[in-house]
Amino acid sequence: MKILVFSDSHDRYEKMIDITKQLKSKTGTLDYIIHLGDLVRDAKYLQEKFPEIPVLYVYGNCDFSLDKREYEKEYELGGKKFFILHGHTRNVKYTLESLKSIAEQKKYDMILYGHTHTPREDYYNGTYIICPGSVSRDKDGRGKSYCVIDITGNDMCANIVRIEERYF
Repeated sequence: MKILVFSDSHDRYEKMIDITKQLKSKTGTLDYIIHLGDLVRDAKYLQEKFPEIPVLYVYGNCDFSLDKREYEKEYELGGKKFFILHGHTRNVKYTLESLKSIAEQKKYDMILYGHTHTPREDYYNGTYIICPGSVSRDKDGRGKSYCVIDITGNDMCANIVRIEERYF
């Protein structure tokens, strides 16, 4: 199973479309796209462009929902337990302690969050905690980024990919 993860696209959906097309043509398969908020309309646009690929998403701080359940969701994908959120509701810009606590309580295999615009990979008590960075605006000066997750049987691998700007 192959999962493409974007966050913080902020109306730069054309990059996500190009990356999705490239990954599909390179690997021949793409099972899910996950969008971690800012902006949800970009995730909905991806779903329109690629109706054959389920797009899972959460709302971010630049989106608006009266339903607080739209900001954090859990899924089982490829036999793995995922928790996805934008991150603003858990102060991820300052600490990952709340995510570590959730990981301990719920025994997630992977927690995916955005909001910081800076890619990061952590591993805590059996849980991968990953921020794919931003597909539109990086904040670490090292380039925009996204994440590709591969699940094969019991094995799971997440790779953060930096975007080479010359292509966009």
